[in-house]
Amino acid sequence: MCFSHLSFLLIFSLLAPLYVKGVDWNNVPFEKNYAILWGKDNIRIINQSREVQLTLDPQSGSGFGSLHKYGSGSFRMRIKLPQKDSTAVVSTFYLISDDGPTRDEIDFEFLGGNKKRPYLLHTNIYTNGKGSREQRIRLWFDPTADFHDYTLIWNEKQLAFFVDNTPIRVFKNTRNKGGMYPTKAMKILATIWNSTWAGNGAPVNWKDGPFEAHYREFGINACQVQTTNIEECNSSRYWWNGAKFWELNTLQKQVYKNVRRKYLIYDFCTKMPRSPEC
Repeated sequence: MCFSHLSFLLIFSLLAPLYVKGVDWNNVPFEKNYAILWGKDNIRIINQSREVQLTLDPQSGSGFGSLHKYGSGSFRMRIKLPQKDSTAVVSTFYLISDDGPTRDEIDFEFLGGNKKRPYLLHTNIYTNGKGSREQRIRLWFDPTADFHDYTLIWNEKQLAFFVDNTPIRVFKNTRNKGGMYPTKAMKILATIWNSTWAGNGAPVNWKDGPFEAHYREFGINACQVQTTNIEECNSSRYWWNGAKFWELNTLQKQVYKNVRRKYLIYDFCTKMPRSPEC
């Protein structure tokens, strides 16, 4: 079954309440859940603490992170990406543990581009320090023109990535088959930085800088933990752990299949087809 872009919007506007329960996303000030991590001179907290501007210039990038760690939940941010020629500029929204080389990590990474090479959304998952689970998609809209929703729903059964409530990636818990799955408490981070890796070897075009990424809606709907043990976060009292969030529903699966067919440009499973995670 094929769906037009308009169909995506109509369908998922009906499903949206499933992913915003319990949080007044618009009216949570930045300081309630987050703090500046680095590049403080390149960060502006604006609109009565309802929006943060992260800036990248030749001197520094910048980033902020959550005050607490979480072991499951629905993690969401509204983001507007840098404009102009943003080749080799990376804007991010991700979860990460504090374990360094043995970290768990779940990534949304936005790889900047230009008129010839549009923005790409790069996702990756690290478990116990092992990554190489990349997937990339082309977005079906201009992510620099307005804010869009980027959401991750994490429970003990699966990780589901959404863009404007459209599913773009599902990573199942396959530990019982020999696969790996995040098991560590993680903080939420958002950053902007640069790398020739993101520009396919091309450097940043500083003539079009400085580069600004904007973030909104700082509510967090997740299980907060004080230790590294996240078993308590698998409790059924949290809505995202309910059985209906263990897999996509029938309609979501149809849209997911279409998104993957039309917009997926790289999948690590093409190199590791026998991996239990594929």
